[in-house]
Amino acid sequence: MNTGQHTGQLAVRFELIHSGPAQGRLRRRPTHTWAGTVPGYGPVELVCPAEEDLLRETVTAWVSGHGIPPMSFTGVEFRDLPRMAMMTLTADAWTGKLARRHLAVTARGRALRIAIAERSYRCQVLGSKLRHELRREGAVITMSRSSWRYPGTISGAGQGGFDGLDIGLAILLEGVYTRNLSFSGALYSWPGRFLSRLDDIPDF
Repeated sequence: MNTGQHTGQLAVRFELIHSGPAQGRLRRRPTHTWAGTVPGYGPVELVCPAEEDLLRETVTAWVSGHGIPPMSFTGVEFRDLPRMAMMTLTADAWTGKLARRHLAVTARGRALRIAIAERSYRCQVLGSKLRHELRREGAVITMSRSSWRYPGTISGAGQGGFDGLDIGLAILLEGVYTRNLSFSGALYSWPGRFLSRLDDIPDF
């Protein structure tokens, strides 16, 4: 697997600009795209949701770029985003293992834990629904959104020995419904998620 690693990286900043929505074809979802350039890695693009059948239960967000491994996140659809239920993460030839502690109260306790490419990550909310941190041993990527729903800009800052896999994964998670990574966000969005999926157990 090519992680797009650049040795010696200590810090990087980047910004992705919203250029959607692009109207979907008949019975297909409209797509939203955020695109920009990451210094040292080149152009990168986040698309969510991918153009999929409106009747499909799950939706997919995906990331692609010259120095970023192709990756995708699929989950049960909620407000045109994949939420953290029936979730699948792929990055190049790897499939991730994902876990959350649904009953935890703190942001750290509720973090999404990801094992992929022999690495262990923790993604958690920072103070508000507009900032997230993706962390593994030796690297951290902090992401900020200009607004919650279809933000005009998504900004990122990397520190430590990060590489293209770290950056791509942090960007990808901005295309996922993550309100329930905080306890207050889970309480706020639970009624809507419950009503949208009465036939399965809603993720809390």
